[in-house]
Amino acid sequence: MGGSARRANAPQAGNDLRYDLRITFEEAASGCEKSFDFYRNENCETCKGSGAKPGTQPQTCPTCKGSGQVRTGGGFMVTVRTCPTCGGEGKIIKDKCSNCSGTGRVRRKRNVKIRIPAGIQDGVSLVKRGEGEPGMRGGPAGDLYITVQIKPHKLFKRDGSNILLEMPISITQAALGCEIDVPTLEKPVKQKIPEGTQTGTEFRIKGQGFPSLKNGSKGDMIVTVNVEVPRKLSEKQKDLLRQLDESMGGKEYEGRKSFMDKIKDFFD
Repeated sequence: MGGSARRANAPQAGNDLRYDLRITFEEAASGCEKSFDFYRNENCETCKGSGAKPGTQPQTCPTCKGSGQVRTGGGFMVTVRTCPTCGGEGKIIKDKCSNCSGTGRVRRKRNVKIRIPAGIQDGVSLVKRGEGEPGMRGGPAGDLYITVQIKPHKLFKRDGSNILLEMPISITQAALGCEIDVPTLEKPVKQKIPEGTQTGTEFRIKGQGFPSLKNGSKGDMIVTVNVEVPRKLSEKQKDLLRQLDESMGGKEYEGRKSFMDKIKDFFD
């Protein structure tokens, strides 16, 4: 039963590379052009990738006679394997290039620019064809895969093409109603809060989300208001709240009234 080995001097494709690119929440929403440096192995300029000292040439491997393979056995039982002397290259280097130590490759810094489309999702990889490591013996270069990582935002979260925002309002604003300035990625937008608004109420502001990669249409901003209970009240403030509570007959608290009615029914 025979085996196989890589043919000596056959073209070999270069390795693909990966780069993690961090961008801001705003850059992901609007799109941007980014420039960055990365490192890759390239053919040595001193020896032109041969690995041999300038003025010398690699020599034919004496073990495999340049084939890169050695055969053992006979008849129907022939085994073909990579030549252990030259590693399948078919040649050996006696006088090595001092710049690359005989490898034929050196590590170099490269710079690349890429356009990030508006609305890109976290974790998506963009490809720059041919920006990976160069191939060997005429093989094609590999590709560079750029994985986009979106930094968390201090205010906003993302849900598909929508932007989520939790916004605190005071008891007074919730009870009496008001108009608040809602921050967006572009500029503050006015939002009316009706009187009697409860914590957890959601308001949808059209067109203030992320653009779609398919058609460019924007999602919405969904604002969830949380009614904040004040802390560290003065005695005067506490007194005013007690007076307010005493002035109410209970019908002002629909949720509490419904809950108490259920408890009454349960025990009855």
